[in-house]
Amino acid sequence: MNFYFVFEGKTESIVYKEWLSVLLPQLSEVDSFDAVIENNYYYESDMGIPDCYNVVANAIQEINEFPKYDYLVLFIDADRFTIEEKKKEAFGTIFEKLMSSEKNYTYKELPHTCKLEVIVQRVCIETWFLGNRRFFVRNPQSELLRKYVEYFDVSSNDPEELASEFIQNNEGTNQIFGYSTKALFHEGYLREVFKERLKGISYQKSRPKEVQTPQYLEQIIVRTKDFSSHLSSFQEFVSFCEKLQF
Repeated sequence: MNFYFVFEGKTESIVYKEWLSVLLPQLSEVDSFDAVIENNYYYESDMGIPDCYNVVANAIQEINEFPKYDYLVLFIDADRFTIEEKKKEAFGTIFEKLMSSEKNYTYKELPHTCKLEVIVQRVCIETWFLGNRRFFVRNPQSELLRKYVEYFDVSSNDPEELASEFIQNNEGTNQIFGYSTKALFHEGYLREVFKERLKGISYQKSRPKEVQTPQYLEQIIVRTKDFSSHLSSFQEFVSFCEKLQF
């Protein structure tokens, strides 16, 4: 099997490449979309929303010109939306772009041998990282982290429900702990966990070396086995990989 991955952000490409080496170890990366042969993947990353939808539409053109792919997979954050809402947005926007007279795309759909999948991270990939209970510090010394834990303890509650009641607005005037979006708050919470665990060393999106390890991934998987209702969007990603094991 061959895969064309589109990652919305920079962190995703770094982490997923390592996680896929564990979950789908047969795959190896190639440097250009037309270099896949067998059990390869090519990826594009770090373009954000909505530009990632343009990248997917372009990828559909490339896959038609070089029809050796089995899956085109888009990885995106749900942000303030539900999984279903974000998938609907993704499929709908990609379809609109393919049909747009402005772009005048040659190909309006993938070859029948290739399938488009959308993996949605609820709320963001940092939400998943909060699922490692072994990394979490039970009795933090940081006053800010204690406030976060008092508000919502991610070690016992589903991280995907963190700040579920918070309503964002386009102006950014609604805030939670000084953050205007759920995703930023989840990332901020993770940074505090890191600083507590690693003695002041904070989480960095561009260098997420701790979370990309097989051990970190394993602990998130253990979390979902112990609590089957937790991290449902992460479970969807793992299930996708499991069905592709070959």
